[in-house]
Amino acid sequence: MFEFLQVTAEYSNAVLVAIMPYISDFARNLDLPIPQPITPAHVRFFGCSYRSDHIGGRVVLTNDYEFSFDRGRVVLFRSPNCYFHLQDVNRIPEFYGKVKVTQKEAVQVACEAIKKLGYTEAVLHADRPPRVTPPPRSGANVVTRYRIEWLDPEQDPQDRGILRRTVEFEVDAVTKQIHMMGLMSKATVRPDPVIGVRAPVMAKGPQSQPVGGRRIHPVSATYSNSFLLAILPQVSEYLKKAGFETRIPISTNDVDMGRFECGLVDNDPNAFFYLKTGERIVYSHGQVICFEAADAVRLPENKEHPPNTAYGPVNMTADEAVSLARKAVTQLGYSIKELGLDRPPKIAKPWNYKTNFLARYFLNWIRRDGEVPVYLAVAEVDATTKKLKALYINDHANTNIWRAPPKIDVPMTLETNTPPKQASEAVNWRNQQRLV
Repeated sequence: MFEFLQVTAEYSNAVLVAIMPYISDFARNLDLPIPQPITPAHVRFFGCSYRSDHIGGRVVLTNDYEFSFDRGRVVLFRSPNCYFHLQDVNRIPEFYGKVKVTQKEAVQVACEAIKKLGYTEAVLHADRPPRVTPPPRSGANVVTRYRIEWLDPEQDPQDRGILRRTVEFEVDAVTKQIHMMGLMSKATVRPDPVIGVRAPVMAKGPQSQPVGGRRIHPVSATYSNSFLLAILPQVSEYLKKAGFETRIPISTNDVDMGRFECGLVDNDPNAFFYLKTGERIVYSHGQVICFEAADAVRLPENKEHPPNTAYGPVNMTADEAVSLARKAVTQLGYSIKELGLDRPPKIAKPWNYKTNFLARYFLNWIRRDGEVPVYLAVAEVDATTKKLKALYINDHANTNIWRAPPKIDVPMTLETNTPPKQASEAVNWRNQQRLV
């Protein structure tokens, strides 16, 4: 949920001043032919975003270079000589010429640009072969431009066969100059710059609704409170065995009751709740199936703006992160082989941003049922502290791990005055994978 802001001149100017250093750094890193530093005095037009949930806008300089800033980074750049976004067909002959740069050289230019901007090839999937549009032909004429795109290999069935791009470039086939870059990967999201001006709220934005998942049928308050009291010893034991850095034992005083849900999901009592210190826990089929630390990047509230504790030096390898996650699963009493975790996971490694690292490993164990990916388990590991930050085991992918929920002396009564809704659970982790 977000609000629509009334973009005042004061607010717009404050946002422009805050994002100009990012644009200046971007232009310098890509060696764009623009005098440095770029300041608001070089701006011909600025369209400030009116959304309250993040800071951004479109900047057009007096030399017609264009930049779009969103969620802490430049997401789109176009030079005045960008061909693939050309609006005036009468200009097409200006782009005719003789190709002097090979496709391999153009791809290398794009790869070097990714590194200059502080990203890794792995995080943008640029360690895979790109999709390249060669210089277009018009009769005997050739447009001296390459279009280079990298695609996300994790295809979501809901995309109906449309592959998602992570990044794209337009490279000059004569000079090797970059004339366009588009950044689509959510893995590159960074914290918003801080501004000291607040804009008045004009209206409420659209309210998002959960999509997919399983229906939760609320139970009576008497049953839900008794169920919570019964499972908390299991929660404490889970945290101890898995090695999470959370104060134990957990009592009802530690639970944020305003963010506690209990109900039947597929005729099984489930609980979804937060601790007052920010951790999120999901209980299903007689066990904790998901835990996320308060500073886990995978928490919904941390996805767009990772906490400062997520940044730091990388003190462990990917293999060590995998071993740590497997050790936690084993200590919880599961069989690595039975869960399918003896196979190599898909790994999103820490990526650098300027002089710092988002020091987290994201491990995804995936099984494919036909064209549909099933996430068997997911883990997030802090590469600085060498600690587990999140763990999810998909209890619906392997029903052999189901356990009986604790017996309580309160009859299970459905809350008839409250309609069923989507469970705010982690069972549908597939829908959260777009971060990596």
